[in-house]
Amino acid sequence: MLHLPPKGRRLAPVAVAAAAALALSACSSSKPTGSAGGSSSSPAATTSSASASSAPSSGAASGSAPAVPAGALSVTPDQACQAGAGEGTLNYWASTDAEVFAQEIKPFQDKYPKIKVNYTSLRPADMVQRIVAEVQAHHNLDVDAISGDLPSFAPLFDQQLIAPVDWSKLGAPADIQFQLKGITTVRTYREVLGLGYNTQLVKESDLPSTWNDLINSKWAGKIIADPRGVYLSGLSLGMGKDQAITWFKNFLATDKPQIVKGATASMQKVISGEALLTTSAHDAEATEQKSKGAPVGIKYLDIVPTQDWYAVIMKGAAHPNAAACFYSWWIGSEGQAQQLKYEFKTNKTTPDGLPASAKLVAINDPQEAQTATDTATEFAKLMGQ
Repeated sequence: MLHLPPKGRRLAPVAVAAAAALALSACSSSKPTGSAGGSSSSPAATTSSASASSAPSSGAASGSAPAVPAGALSVTPDQACQAGAGEGTLNYWASTDAEVFAQEIKPFQDKYPKIKVNYTSLRPADMVQRIVAEVQAHHNLDVDAISGDLPSFAPLFDQQLIAPVDWSKLGAPADIQFQLKGITTVRTYREVLGLGYNTQLVKESDLPSTWNDLINSKWAGKIIADPRGVYLSGLSLGMGKDQAITWFKNFLATDKPQIVKGATASMQKVISGEALLTTSAHDAEATEQKSKGAPVGIKYLDIVPTQDWYAVIMKGAAHPNAAACFYSWWIGSEGQAQQLKYEFKTNKTTPDGLPASAKLVAINDPQEAQTATDTATEFAKLMGQ
């Protein structure tokens, strides 16, 4: 998966997280020996040949939600929250910093005081490693629900550790549902990669419309690239890996980019005028900087990589209804407003300002993730990293 590296409270840097998840394939195919229990560490995530279902990888609506298998958790939000109050606890893992998450879920805790959310901040690859180790040791899982990227979670799908859920009944629209290995998940946010620019120094009309048009000597020394290659590696899914590498070689030779690590650092250079453009920009970062009055904008070109985060409930979870209650709130208008307020992230399938001809590239299966990871490695080598 294309992993956009973090700025502080954002996601942990796992440009090779998908490869790390794949390495877990040599683990066991055993299943949980009992229901999950216990609490997580702070108050308030097999080789896979997994392929996606017919749902498009961009997450765009396919007309209807995936079919719900027999035995799925099928409850309305009211039913889930009433039963969840009886369960009393939710053990939840995601990658948001604990302090930020506590602020985000305060309205949920106020609304459902009988459901105590025990939260642990972990990278997706670390979630998987911890869960697989507990399964191999025949221990009950100490987590009910997790959120992360699907390629990192592939071993959990392969070992059938994810519970089937009727997400439509919980209020999830079809366009944020995605099926992997016959199990439907629900997207909780989508970060979108574009070309960041200084709105005071560059007219939007002067910006390129395609990545090929970006290769232009007028930007020489005035544009930024990340030394790890991760922000641009998703282009390989739109262009093809070989073409993407050729494009990147031409980009380096013609645009002579400044090499700056991280979205925040690159955006700060654009804000100060040290650079005019950055290829390390995503919508959440641009929105955050704009909220502070910074002169920044983002333009989406012809290929638009995204980083998608999905929610799942563990099979055998001790508190499945509490998890379903929380997720119904989190993907709803109130939860999404909190996520936007504190993390500047949205969950729009089609982002605002996306050109009609643009191709969204969401990397949701391990093969695509491996291609992006391999491409990032090649990009880094070309930059001498």
